[in-house]
Amino acid sequence: MANKYLLPLFLPLIVISSVSANFQRDVEITWGDGRGQITNDGELLTLSLDKSSGSGFQSKNEYLFGKIDM
Repeated sequence: MANKYLLPLFLPLIVISSVSANFQRDVEITWGDGRGQITNDGELLTLSLDKSSGSGFQSKNEYLFGKIDM
């Protein structure tokens, strides 16, 4: 009986976790003079660092927490 009431609580978590990110839609490259690039239809964000400068990006949305794998 209790399982029937738990499903509506966990269903939003399942939907949220299945949404994929798209860098073209979700972030803005804020600096780097061409050293930051978004490729593969928004699936890949590359940031470069050289002797004179680096690059950076900023999310267009505000989040409580996140994870970035490098």
